[in-house]
Order: sequence, then structure tokens, then C-alpha cells
Amino acid sequence: MYGAHVSFVCPYCLRTVPLSESTVEHEPPKSRQKELGIPSKTYIVCGECNHKKGALTLDEYREWLRLETIRNGGKTK
Repeated sequence: MYGAHVSFVCPYCLRTVPLSESTVEHEPPKSRQKELGIPSKTYIVCGECNHKKGALTLDEYREWLRLETIRNGGKTK
């Protein structure tokens, strides 16, 4: 449908990623919606971030990314 040249900026890692590497992200995670009592919203994010985020909420994931950057001496992966 889309050519290989179509890309987007992942809202989590801010990398430009080919659309073919995108996934649908649920916030809060589907596995925690009942626990948190918040309706789900969906976003398009890169597969790597969606995999790393797992069952974390967006705020939890952002904190994890911040700490991961500190652990890596200021470098993001």
C-alpha cells in the first residue's frame, strides 16, 4: 500500500522509522486497563519501543528511558 520510503517519527524514542516497522500501541497497556480503570487510546509507535515498553504505562516507560539513558552515559539506544 505504502512505498518503502514512507516513514514516521516514533513519539517515544523520536527516531524516524519506516512505516513498515510500526506497531499499534495501547495506552494504558491492554493488560493493565482493568487495574488502572482508564480507557485505552492507541498510537503508532516503532516496534522496538512497543516491545521494550511491554506492560509499562507511558509515564513508567518514559522514566525507564530516562534511567536507561543515564545508565548508558547519556547515550540513547
